[in-house]
Amino acid sequence: LLSIPVPRAEIPQCAGCNQHILDKFILKVLDRHWHSSCLKCADCQMQLAERCFSRAGSVYCKDDFFK
Repeated sequence: LLSIPVPRAEIPQCAGCNQHILDKFILKVLDRHWHSSCLKCADCQMQLAERCFSRAGSVYCKDDFFK
């Protein structure tokens, strides 16, 4: 079994914090990659773990989306 390092250019960067994502899980929302802890509602900043809504390129929780 060989462990081949992934070139740094291929490691996705988080749309929330702009750091490389080295986590086991990577979220992909609006064609952008996110750390699970960085995907937050644009209005209330609540962490979005299971469901999110989008409008005009921003991500929202259900309550803020339907305001």
